[in-house]
Amino acid sequence: MSTYKITGGIPLHGEVTPTPNKNAVLPAIAAALLTDEIVTLHNVPKSSDVRIMLRLIRKMGGKISYSNMGNTVKINASTVDSNKLDAELSKKIQAASMFMAPLLVRFKSAFMPIPGGCKLGTRPLDAFIGNMESMGATYEPTDKGFYLHAEKLKANKIWSWFPSVTGTENLIMLASRVPGRTEIYNAACEPHVAELCHLLVSMGAKIEGIGSNRLTIEGVEELHGAEQTIISDHLDIAEYVATAAVTGGAITVKNAIPEHMDLILQAFQILGIKTKYEGDNLIIPAEQKRKIKETVKGNIFDIKALFWPMFPPDVIHSLVVTALASEGTMIFHNSFYEYGFFFVEELAKLKGNVVMADPHRILTFGPTKWRPGTIVAPNIIAATKSLLVAALAAEGTSILHDETDMLMRRYPTIIEDYKSLGAKIEKV
Repeated sequence: MSTYKITGGIPLHGEVTPTPNKNAVLPAIAAALLTDEIVTLHNVPKSSDVRIMLRLIRKMGGKISYSNMGNTVKINASTVDSNKLDAELSKKIQAASMFMAPLLVRFKSAFMPIPGGCKLGTRPLDAFIGNMESMGATYEPTDKGFYLHAEKLKANKIWSWFPSVTGTENLIMLASRVPGRTEIYNAACEPHVAELCHLLVSMGAKIEGIGSNRLTIEGVEELHGAEQTIISDHLDIAEYVATAAVTGGAITVKNAIPEHMDLILQAFQILGIKTKYEGDNLIIPAEQKRKIKETVKGNIFDIKALFWPMFPPDVIHSLVVTALASEGTMIFHNSFYEYGFFFVEELAKLKGNVVMADPHRILTFGPTKWRPGTIVAPNIIAATKSLLVAALAAEGTSILHDETDMLMRRYPTIIEDYKSLGAKIEKV
């Protein structure tokens, strides 16, 4: 458990580099099990989720080495000798399920304890398991998890009924090593999914359609070692836009990959937040207008979280905080997760005026005159960071209780990063 003391009401200024994308490094770690050669990852965040994934490999017999002050990780899976994931570690992160495809390739059988992760809702595994079955795997449930068996995997044409990121990533890894032509329709196409594809191609895989929701994969007999540098986290970039907007400061975000941010920045523009790019650096000027636009017909804007490349659900929390700081009313709709908006109860403790219409829809009414308070982090990483941003806007001292260390799962340097912008924040 971590507790943060935040003294808010201070405009934050300066330059910052976003954290590396946790959701890009986790599948890259799993993909290292597809080869006996060394996979080298650069710009690796020291987040707790990353540490757990690496520990899982060690528990299965793999070798991990570090260099460049821990920012570079080398994975040698040639000594992996177990097809079972450690139960205690697996229950801490949903990403543990990414090992299933590589383990199926290695051992023709793999055991998965019930995984953990953010408490966003039910997060069923049906799509993931169904995709594996389409490739020839058989599902065997147990009271402690489940097995997937695959004596003879086969290429196939798969139209997924739900574009699950983890399900798509497992399917891509599996298809890359299964002889024949696999076509995936309705694939997840988030930046981190594309990055996994790029890594696999550098390892010798044959993948077409990278970045789209239709992928064609020609399976190969073996993959070789490769290197990859982990990209910036577009969710973290969005949080810095929100931070500058609600505190009234000016922030420049370096390495803020423009091609990942277009629609996200359009959403901030609806709230009156202007930004500009100079090369790969995103500039958020001070003293934004912060006034929510109306639609052409004079109706309230409704921001809906949808599948990428539409508005990503993990960014909606930072937009909610920005909307509360802006003049006007906004509707937010998150059909993905039934628990995704429960963090608004904590925003209300900071005097955020927000109404929950149902578990999937909220209305915000601004501008908010933030007040300090004591708030409790939900078991959702993005929502927890957005609560911290709201506390930074509230003049006075707020206390954030992060009982399950959500922030450390994605943002291991968050205190140092925000202090570099002038924030007064410390662990107590």
